Amino acid sequence: MQRHYLKISWRNLLRDKVFSSIKIGGFAVGIAACILIALYINHELSYDKHYKDGERIFRIANSYESEEYSELWTNLHGPFKPVLEEYIPEIEKVSRVVLWKWGNVGDNHIRLINSPTNIYESGFFYADPELLEILEIPMVYGSQISALDKPNSIVISKSKADKYFPNQNPVGQQIVLNDDSENAYTIGGVMEDFPTTSHLQGDFIMTLKDRKSGPGTSGWCCTNYDFYIKLIPNTDKTAMEEKLVKIRDTYVINELKEAGQTRTDDIQLHQAFYLQPIQNIYLNRENIGDNMKHGTHDLIWIFGGVALTILLLAGLNFINLSTAKSVKRAKEVGLRKVVGSHRSGLIVQHLTESSFYSVLSVALGALIAWIMLPLFNEVAAQSIAIPWSSFWFIPTLLLAALTIGLLSGIYPAFYLSKFNPIEVLKGSMTKGTKASFFRNTMVVFQFTVTVVLIIAAIVSQKQFQHFMTKSLGYEKEQVINIMGLNGLNENERKVMKEEMLRSSTVKQASLADYIPVEGGRRTNFGFGLMTNRGLNEGFEASRWTVDEDYLATMSMEIVKGRNFDKAMADEESIIINETMAQAFNLEDPLGVQVIDMFDDKYRIIGVVKDFYFESLTGSIRPLAMVLGSGRETLSLKVDASNVEQTLSSIQYTWDKFKPNQPLRYSFMDQKFEQMYEGLTQAKLLLVIFSILSVTIACLGLFALSAYSVDQRIKEVSVRKVLGASAQRIFKLLASDFIKLILIAIAIAIPAGYYLMDELLGDMANRIDLSWSIFGLAALMAFTIALITVSFESFKAATVNPAARLRSE
Repeated sequence: MQRHYLKISWRNLLRDKVFSSIKIGGFAVGIAACILIALYINHELSYDKHYKDGERIFRIANSYESEEYSELWTNLHGPFKPVLEEYIPEIEKVSRVVLWKWGNVGDNHIRLINSPTNIYESGFFYADPELLEILEIPMVYGSQISALDKPNSIVISKSKADKYFPNQNPVGQQIVLNDDSENAYTIGGVMEDFPTTSHLQGDFIMTLKDRKSGPGTSGWCCTNYDFYIKLIPNTDKTAMEEKLVKIRDTYVINELKEAGQTRTDDIQLHQAFYLQPIQNIYLNRENIGDNMKHGTHDLIWIFGGVALTILLLAGLNFINLSTAKSVKRAKEVGLRKVVGSHRSGLIVQHLTESSFYSVLSVALGALIAWIMLPLFNEVAAQSIAIPWSSFWFIPTLLLAALTIGLLSGIYPAFYLSKFNPIEVLKGSMTKGTKASFFRNTMVVFQFTVTVVLIIAAIVSQKQFQHFMTKSLGYEKEQVINIMGLNGLNENERKVMKEEMLRSSTVKQASLADYIPVEGGRRTNFGFGLMTNRGLNEGFEASRWTVDEDYLATMSMEIVKGRNFDKAMADEESIIINETMAQAFNLEDPLGVQVIDMFDDKYRIIGVVKDFYFESLTGSIRPLAMVLGSGRETLSLKVDASNVEQTLSSIQYTWDKFKPNQPLRYSFMDQKFEQMYEGLTQAKLLLVIFSILSVTIACLGLFALSAYSVDQRIKEVSVRKVLGASAQRIFKLLASDFIKLILIAIAIAIPAGYYLMDELLGDMANRIDLSWSIFGLAALMAFTIALITVSFESFKAATVNPAARLRSE
């Protein structure tokens, strides 16, 4: 019988190719979307699951809890490492890591010791030798134990080893960073490339072994390091966190006091430690402050909800499309019952047919997902692959196809199998109010979800545009940042700056590594008023070293006082932003003396208007500027009317100073947009999913309109014979659908408002959820729905009634 049922299913598919294509195609689109989203979610959830001893690997975070606020962050003191090693035997290995912009962390120009040509590379960070063992990093050459155990040693990835030392073992070879040949790095080992599902990424690990230079390297003054630890087996995490506090109170507090730390009482009262499992770092559910790229836990839930919603919409469409043509299948059901078919047999037949369609849809959906995967990877900035060869993938698809087919076919199977054969053969079968209510409810649900997704897409677009067009307090459109000046000495950098200014297309120039976009150097210092020294702790502020031309180059505004002046002795002067002036609670800060955490004293000479130097999703933090010169970046304010001539002039000047190093530059507005790549990706994905939802919902509405027309075709024909106009017939058929869409819109608007308000939360610079957003979403949904309904309704309104009545 199953073979017979499959033959019948195939014949029914071929009998109505257009309708079957819509049924299978709509299902396939939903399946394809679910496959892509499922692969994305699986990829996001698979980070750092590859460690053999992953349950024993943690990152140490500071935890501060008080009545005013709570916070988690990673940076710890460098000398904390030997304390942990000596006094906590439960810690098997401990390693410090430096990921923030310090020394050679981040980007550098690299060359072989005997080569004059510099090549730009990224992915540099510092670590202790133990990191290789803690993170179980496989080695191609060298060993985990010894690869970083010598000063100025470096471990490089296999891909970089193949690039610079093809077909050879590079251990013992030397490389030079930024033309600093006096401090060349010796390659101690070659590691396998980090997996794409590792939260830590990089191609060059520089050792911290015996490193003497840099702030906080050997003292308790600064917190520059992330700490990774590996515990011995069966160590209790909570007990270890409590022991860390005891070790701090016993051995660390005295060191902090000797280093001049005055807030030790506050530390003991409110500060503790939290051990973050390594598997949690990427998604960072605990919201621990660090300097790493993270996935978004909320986005996973949102996309998971979207996937299930799209799958549900596709399943509802299958039901609607099955019942829409039930009248045409009614005589078949009646005849089968007359010749002896039982209801159970009819149910099995229709479940077999729905499963058959489902298998075809899943197969087509998998093909669509495979075709669309490169585009999806580009939009989502991922490198996901469909695991065709995995033992579980094909069986999972097959099981999903059968499950979806059975679930989506239950209602049509029971609905069709209950037809009374006498009523069917007489042609007196009724619509059934319960079935009609169920189908109407499905359409309302479909379009409610669709309107909510349209609202989400509009809100994300408007929020993105708000960020892109908001006044930042500085000029980003006409500024070019030239990077890679590390290999020049201070005098050469100043001469290059003067050479650049001679170009007619360059208006201003500044040597400063602290630029107000992602990628610039960042340093935080503690500051306080000199008059309050010893009375309170002050607060933390970002500290930038800039030259006297920085504010003019960035078009920043001085609201009080003056700018730095090279003709004046401004080495002990400081310029603060408005937020820092408010933090000091000073109405007139000019001339006031402040002191930093290293007891360096400055006098405030100016207040700069607040500008955004971090993400617009947060608020502006206190900022202090001191006079100095950058080592890595030269920023140029240029004439944007002739970019080609400007770049040609810059290239000419650059080649005079660094002929063996390619010019590397970026436009500041482009760097600014890169800060919001995550928002851009989420926006595009929401738009794509909204389009899919609209498409699937329209197929469902098309199904209901087709069903309604089939049910009322005799009534329509009689009305036309009696003189009803095509316009009146169209209005008769479309009015019920319009009511359903209006109900869906009425439900979706408050639901969409609540969801978007929760999603934006207390984000700084969030847009207002004005009624124009919801009005636009409602108008779009209504227009699309009306066009969808019009197809079947218009066809019914214009058909020859005589032909219809004869066929009936």
